[in-house]
Amino acid sequence: MSNLNLRLPDDLHEQVTVEAAAAHLSLNTAICNALRDWVAARALSRREDAILDRVMTEDAALLAMIRDME
Repeated sequence: MSNLNLRLPDDLHEQVTVEAAAAHLSLNTAICNALRDWVAARALSRREDAILDRVMTEDAALLAMIRDME
């Protein structure tokens, strides 16, 4: 496991601390969960972008249907 020295604005630190406590989580666990969610969202966005790029370049029939719907 790696250590990370993280600087947070005081207001964000307070908000995360309050929310972590409300969820019965340690501050470390709350931050790790938030980072996992962020990484998963970024990965999903990249997959969606790749699919859209493929459709935009390779699927003329689908593009025509989309244009017809507008």
